[in-house]
Amino acid sequence: MKSRFVMTLPMILLAVLVVIGGFAASIGRTVAQDEKLTFGVVVNNADHPSITAMNQGMQDEAAIYGVELVILDPAFDPQKQVSMIDNLIAQGVDALLVNAVDPAAVVPSLKKASEAGIPVIMNNADTNEEGHQYTETFVTTDTYGQGFAVGEAIKAVMEPNSKMAIISGKPGQSGVAERIQGAKDALEGTGIEFIAEQPAEWSKDKALTVMQDFLTRYPDLNGVYALDDPMALGALQAIKAAGRDDLLGKVFGVNGNKEACDAIANGEMGGTALQLSYLVGVYSVRAGWDVTHDRIVDDIIAAPTVGLTKENLPQWESQCW
Repeated sequence: MKSRFVMTLPMILLAVLVVIGGFAASIGRTVAQDEKLTFGVVVNNADHPSITAMNQGMQDEAAIYGVELVILDPAFDPQKQVSMIDNLIAQGVDALLVNAVDPAAVVPSLKKASEAGIPVIMNNADTNEEGHQYTETFVTTDTYGQGFAVGEAIKAVMEPNSKMAIISGKPGQSGVAERIQGAKDALEGTGIEFIAEQPAEWSKDKALTVMQDFLTRYPDLNGVYALDDPMALGALQAIKAAGRDDLLGKVFGVNGNKEACDAIANGEMGGTALQLSYLVGVYSVRAGWDVTHDRIVDDIIAAPTVGLTKENLPQWESQCW
């Protein structure tokens, strides 16, 4: 004999209450999700083409989610950046997206944000180990992979035992050491060595001056690796001015800027690696959206990269920016 389930009046009332309660909770979540969020964005230097592309990615993605962005630029001044972050905390933004000028200088402000319940997304340039306890994630590109890809390009172009110089970025920033180490690892066993290194702080003009110094001090230099394309183009400018045609095609960078891709196509540069800064901006806003909606994000979110040389440029030229 089959048993029959009979709902009593108290059971019916309980079921109704559960449904109503769930519906009310659902309404509450919907209202919370429909509230317009404001993300405070503090870049490190908006004049750099990589940051321009990243900002565009953030703006385009924010429009999809209906997020308002407040974008501030300290122009590479670490104290201005700290002040800007503190002001955004006081304004009560829903999340902070920070591109560190100085990885240590931002730590006290990141702590303030954490204590205020404001999630922090680091992007493009990270904080230091101490600061990681106050951040949700770091959105970046595969900087070691970029260096390794450039190392492979150098290996394909340069003769064994060549002597090269490095024009680096801003000392202490994340990505600098990784791009250098990646290239060195790719070149292991080739005899190609870096005999000099000097920072130009991501500036084309400073890189031109650094390269002029290299050409004077190291007349037997065979090539140069700059950690971004604007600096590589500055080095190229110095090489042309000095009449060192033997160095044409032996200049390497990172970014995939259109001007660098053109220089690779015409044989003036030897290679670069894609820095998809636009995607870093897109992923940063997505991460901000996720953490404000209690979703799990990875500790590191990395945009992909690929090395560009004259041989494979036609395949990837559409990605140059």
